[in-house]
Order: sequence, then C-alpha cells, then structure tokens
Amino acid sequence: MLTGMKLSRLLFILLGLFVLLAVATPLVGAWVLRRYVHKEFLILQAEKNINARVHLDDVTLTLFTWPPSLRLSGLKVAARDEFAGRPLAERPPLGEVPLKIDMAYAELVPEALMHRHFFPRVIRLIGLDVNETVSPGAGSDLKKLFQPPPEKLAAIQPQDEVPRAIPVQPAQPATPEPPPVAAAPAEDKSSSKAEHFALQEISIEQAHFRISNQSADARFDGEISDFNLSITEIDIDPADITGHNHFKVRLSAKAVLDGMAQLGGRMQQVRFADMTVHGEGNVAPVDPNTLMWSPAAMLKLTIDRNSILGGHMTIGDAAGDQLDKLMKYGIDLRGIRIGGPLAQDLAINILAKDQRATFLDDANLVLPDYAVTVKRDSWFDFAKDDQGLLTRLYCGPALKEQVVHGVAGRGLGESISRMVVDGFSDNQGRLAFDLSITGTLSHPKVKPDIQVKLEGLLGGDLEDKAKGLINSFKGLKGLFK
Repeated sequence: MLTGMKLSRLLFILLGLFVLLAVATPLVGAWVLRRYVHKEFLILQAEKNINARVHLDDVTLTLFTWPPSLRLSGLKVAARDEFAGRPLAERPPLGEVPLKIDMAYAELVPEALMHRHFFPRVIRLIGLDVNETVSPGAGSDLKKLFQPPPEKLAAIQPQDEVPRAIPVQPAQPATPEPPPVAAAPAEDKSSSKAEHFALQEISIEQAHFRISNQSADARFDGEISDFNLSITEIDIDPADITGHNHFKVRLSAKAVLDGMAQLGGRMQQVRFADMTVHGEGNVAPVDPNTLMWSPAAMLKLTIDRNSILGGHMTIGDAAGDQLDKLMKYGIDLRGIRIGGPLAQDLAINILAKDQRATFLDDANLVLPDYAVTVKRDSWFDFAKDDQGLLTRLYCGPALKEQVVHGVAGRGLGESISRMVVDGFSDNQGRLAFDLSITGTLSHPKVKPDIQVKLEGLLGGDLEDKAKGLINSFKGLKGLFK
C-alpha cells in the first residue's frame, strides 16, 4: 500500500523538477543551447521556482548524435537555506540531503529543437535515493521542498491562494466562448501545475525510499528498495483534461515496514510487513477541477508468496475483553495471529490517492492456519495511522477442531458441538466469521461477530439450549454463512 500511495505523487514532483532543469522554454536556436544548459543556470532557475537548494555535479548536452540527449549527474535537492539563489562559487558543499539522483537522462524531441523548443521524449531516473518524513499534522517534509520559494509565496494575493486553473481555449472559433477562467500569472511556472508534455516514456530504475512517521501516536519506518517503475501511454492535455488525463504504470519493489505496536500491555518494536510486490495500473495524474497534479492510481498488485503481512499481534492482543465473552462458549481465539507469511500469492486491486489506499475488490489472503478475505471498500491511511477493514476469517481444520472441542467442553457434547460449529461454516466446511478492524495501525481494535451469533443461537444457558438443538438443526445449517 505504501508504494502506491507515496510514489505516484513523488514521481510528479521529480518530473516537474526535471522538466524545469531541462529548460522547457523557447530559445533562440539549437546552436546556442550550450550557453544556457550548464550547471549554474539550471540550478538558479530551479531555485527560483521551488523552496529548496539544488546541486548538480555535471550537465552534458549532446545535440549532434541520434537522438539528441541531456544528462544531469549527481542531482541533489535539500532544504532551502541562505545560500539558495547565490552563485555556486559562494556556496559551501551540501551534507546529507533528502533527495538525490545519480543520473537523470532525457532523450530530446529533434523536431522541437528545430523550432527552438526543448522537450524531453524519454526520461530515465537512475539511482534515485529518497528520505522522507510524514506526519498527520505537518504532512510530507519532501513535498514542502517543491512548493514556491518564500519570495513567491509573499507575492501571492489572498484571492490567489485558491488553486488556479489553466485557461482552456474553445475547440472551434464558431462555438461560444466559455465563461472566463482565472489564469496563473505568466511568471508562475510552479512544477505542480499540469503542462502538456511530449513524453512517451518515463522510467525509474533501482530506486531506494525511506519513509518515516515519528509522531507520538503513529511511529513507523518504511523502506522500499529495488524499486523499478515504467510509465508509458502518456496522454495529458490540460486543454482537454476530461479526455486526456492518463498514463499506464508497471512497477516492482521490495518493501519493509517497521513500527511500534502495543503487545501485552506495552509498546514494542515490530515488523508490520516484509514483502515483494509487482504489478501495473492506470493513473489519472491531474485533478480535473483544479488542473493541479494530484495523481489517483488504480493498481493491480501481486504480493509474492512467503511475503509477511502482520503476524506480530494475536486477536487476543487486539480484541481484549471482546473475546472474554466467547469463553463461556468454549471458543478461545486469543492465540490466533493476525497475519503472517503468505501461503499463496496475494492479488489486490486498490485505489491510491494522497495518503490513502482503498480496496476496489475483495482480497483473499491465504495463511498457514486460516484464510482471510479483506472486503471491498476497506482502507488504510498510513500518514494518519488509521484504518477501516471489514474482513472474514476462514479457520483451517486444526483451528476448527479447537473450537469444536472448546464448545463440547461446555456441556453440549461432541456431536451437538460439531453441528453448532458446522452451522457457522461455509460450503467448504471452514468455520467462518467476520472481524472488523479499526483504529490505529499500532493498536487496532478487532471485533469478531461470532459472539453475537452464538448468543442468538445458544443464549446464556447452554444446557437448556442443547435439548432443542438436534431437532432444529436442519433449519440452522447455513443460516450464518
């Protein structure tokens, strides 16, 4: 989930910076491009538009090979300081930075060069390394680097604080003109605005992300390695965003998520996930109402077998006194672990937007002792440390037998107990019941519905109920599936 939520937005931040550094501005001719495409010019142009300090090791422009290309080596982006905007000779070296790229490579559109424009056709980002901190209140520290610099923010009028749309021209002169649409000032080249790109392909190769949330109530550290992303079928046109707001993605990565969880009455360091994931999807990158970059990604992902999802916490840790009510029926679910290593590949279909991932279809997790279906419309929000999951747990044979013996030990006898448990089983004979999971990731609240069903079926007096169960059981079979 973390991958889909964070990377689509970060990609556009990086894309906006690269296009800015590629001087996507009319120039007087290809033969004088070299006068503009050098380190100092590109760095100062970038720092006029984003709230950061930028560093480049080297810039290489090749015009007389096929295809013409631009390479940026050793790109670093750091928090803005008093040296941003100054000549490079007056700056001290940068230390640790939240974002760096070993090499950014662009193939240029030859026809555009002939018409005094400089547009990338293919972009490759190699060796991307990102450190980001997020919190429910402050949001993303990385995102702040790509906001307008202080002097631009100070010049924005109060009425301009609302995101501005890009003006759209009528398709044909004969049609009535649309109502006026507020336009951004000509000098505003904010990289968050949708612009028409002549791009055919973008790729990120061997990227590494470290994402941390250290707020008191939601501490976690995520690491995404061996991340590869390919973007194709790019079709973005702000003049017709309804029909042209799409691209296709393919991705693969390894992801680890560590954090703090309350186990046994105290907070402990645990591993929430350790997985290998790959998949593809479609992205609508622009909000059609504001024409601002706000990617919404519909992703079909596969999490590989033997990946670990949860498993650090038992239902007893999470459900508390909810399970005490089941003990009078001999049902002890306290030792069941929530999650664990996957016994089969897990296919999921999610919508990732901003900080939230929502399940678009049911997802079926097969674990060693049981299976779980996560119902459609369940969701995670990692930045807010919140979740809303509706799941159904299917017990394996060993776990089902444990429940049968537990109920029998309360006075119903083996045969009647087996019939009672079968009444809660699905067509495959698996004992099945719903679990709702809400609250924080570190301290979820788990509520099983089986307790309500047992009370409706058996009430509090098991011996009296047992006398009438055999005669009425045929009508009960399948009642609670």
